[in-house]
Amino acid sequence: MRSSSFTKYVFFTATAMVSFLFFQCSNSANEDKLITSDQEVKPSRREKPTLVYDDKGNIIERHSYSYRSDNSIRAKEHFYYTYDDRNNLIEETKESESPQGELVYKNVNHYTYNNLNQKVEQKFFSYNKENQVRQQSRSTFRYNAKGEVIEEKSYFEDGSVKSIVNTERNDRGELQSEEYIYFDKEGKKTGHKKYHYSKYGLERTEDLMK
Repeated sequence: MRSSSFTKYVFFTATAMVSFLFFQCSNSANEDKLITSDQEVKPSRREKPTLVYDDKGNIIERHSYSYRSDNSIRAKEHFYYTYDDRNNLIEETKESESPQGELVYKNVNHYTYNNLNQKVEQKFFSYNKENQVRQQSRSTFRYNAKGEVIEEKSYFEDGSVKSIVNTERNDRGELQSEEYIYFDKEGKKTGHKKYHYSKYGLERTEDLMK
């Protein structure tokens, strides 16, 4: 009787193991099918850009292409950079093209520097596919004795002040506060908030319009 019971036990165990292995193999096969299926769906990709340098080692051109999942070209992007005699970037142009090579839009940034090579002005122009200006802006920057930006002003197209950002830092250069002031085109203040920071990040927000 013991021998019969032991035989039944071995048979049952062996059957269970075979069933388990079959189940595992089936799952593995299904997983392989799923992986294969996922691999067939190729995500869009971006080609490593082509760079062009001047004799000073500055990048003066950057060209890149992005592709759809079927490897057809989705977009073409071209960047052009101009520098002054002190190697400060004074003009940056981005041109976006369709797969057919037609201009979609163009953005241009112009930068001005002081004698300390600090950026004191930035002008931005955005052009449509007809190469007409559709948007433009201007910003100016002011620095402390350590070369840290303490004030940034942005302007409307007519030259009136659009916003002011005042920044405070401690002796270690750590950000202490940022004050944002907004105006409409008539010069009326529309918003005024101050953000206070600690070494752990934003500590509190102060609404100065109240």
